[in-house]
Amino acid sequence: MRTVNIAELKARLSPHIQHMREGEEVLVCERNQPVARILLCRQPCRQEDHGEPERELIAGGVLVPPVERRSAAAWPQPPGNIRDEVVSRLWHEEREGR
Repeated sequence: MRTVNIAELKARLSPHIQHMREGEEVLVCERNQPVARILLCRQPCRQEDHGEPERELIAGGVLVPPVERRSAAAWPQPPGNIRDEVVSRLWHEEREGR
């Protein structure tokens, strides 16, 4: 990972972007204290993939969108194998207890 102060990054942005294109991340510092990490997106973030609340969070730097979409097969299976009848009975018992 390459480390650079803001002033140098502003003065020599193109060479740093070239390093990112080659796969290197850039750690941006202000007075030698890290403030940001820049890496090149392999796939551009499409705004239409996100709703308005997500776009506002992304623009504010609160939310970082995923680099790639996760396929349905990649989600892990929840642990356990409780039958539907048991879950239904427990749910009804809980509701009656209110």
